[in-house]
Amino acid sequence: MLNVVQVDITLMTMNRWLYPPIGLVINLILGTIYSWSIFRIPLKELLQWTDLQVSLPFTAFLLSFAMIMPIGGKLIDKLGARLTALLGSILVGLGWLSAGYIINFPDPLVTMIIFYGLIAGAGVGIVYGVPITVSSRWIPERKGLAVGITITGFGLSPLITAPLARYLISTFGVLESFKYLGMAFIVILLICSLPLSLPRTSSSPSISNIQEDSYSPRKMLKTRVFYGLWTAYMLGMLGGFIAISISASYGVEILELSTELATIITAIFAVFNGSGRPLFGFICDKLGVRFTALFSFMLIFLASLSISLYHSPLTYITSFSILWLTFGGWLAIAPTATSTFFGVRNIGQNYGIVFTAYGFSALVGPPMAGYIKELTGVYQLAFIATAILSILGLIIVLFTFRERSLEKIGSDIDNLNN
Repeated sequence: MLNVVQVDITLMTMNRWLYPPIGLVINLILGTIYSWSIFRIPLKELLQWTDLQVSLPFTAFLLSFAMIMPIGGKLIDKLGARLTALLGSILVGLGWLSAGYIINFPDPLVTMIIFYGLIAGAGVGIVYGVPITVSSRWIPERKGLAVGITITGFGLSPLITAPLARYLISTFGVLESFKYLGMAFIVILLICSLPLSLPRTSSSPSISNIQEDSYSPRKMLKTRVFYGLWTAYMLGMLGGFIAISISASYGVEILELSTELATIITAIFAVFNGSGRPLFGFICDKLGVRFTALFSFMLIFLASLSISLYHSPLTYITSFSILWLTFGGWLAIAPTATSTFFGVRNIGQNYGIVFTAYGFSALVGPPMAGYIKELTGVYQLAFIATAILSILGLIIVLFTFRERSLEKIGSDIDNLNN
């Protein structure tokens, strides 16, 4: 009997590296949000929406995604990984599917915001944290790499979903495309959700090292480490959000590149976005989250300063590639830092709270770039601001990121309570 149990445990240990690839596939679906630009013009032409109106479902999606993440973390603890992922998957698919029927409602824009923005966005917020939690819990000794692989799909998604969406729109129309994608997403996400589970702490020697004194969300919120991490995460994403929001238009408007060439270059940027996740996750495992965060801010500073001072295709490609790379990198640094500082047992809830920094950065970054462009006629001041904020990020990391044990982090709480 003992031998059977040992064999079973060995098999689970061998197979636990299957969870990151499953998470990658899930994130390929969830990351279709980054292909929203493909739907913009067809929706504008069909429904006579303005640029502002067609951006509202996208904004609502990002907000819903970020705000629901903490709830998704609680659901993982209440329902388990599989049921939480199944619930979120249904919402994602229904949101996309229902968006195909907005023409039948009195106000298609409001309906699109509800179906696509709020419902599909909430579904992504629920599902997104599940594979991260599963990979972190099953592979705690290499959690940076495991999480990096898991979320790579989100960054690489436009390389697959954008051409697919473009084909569907040209063949069936934009609203029918929402229906087809919705049905496909439900099937794929439900299938990928079925194997997801959390390990027992005794499942393997490495898994048994999960710290049982992992911090609860309430305890985490009492530490200065959390506020340092939240602020650094927000600042680390700003440059990337600005770069993502203006990549193609910068190439066309500032460098006078053709639309086709700017689109191709933007696709190259997406590769850097995706590859930044496993790369920075690997660096976190090897050199620690503090060094990795400092390194990312140095890259952001150099890229932002370069693009603000020099205007050439080479500078454009190099600097924007770095900003997309660090954008993806912070999506690996932040969950790795959360589990490093506060343990992996409550990673779902804790990272859900930390992830609200992503939502705040999404609200600030793109509008800031647009406002500065309208005010000054150029983008340079936006990148100068990003360079300055990256210095602030460096300082915050230096004084708040500590590669310490949970017990030492607990001294923060003791100091606050005294």
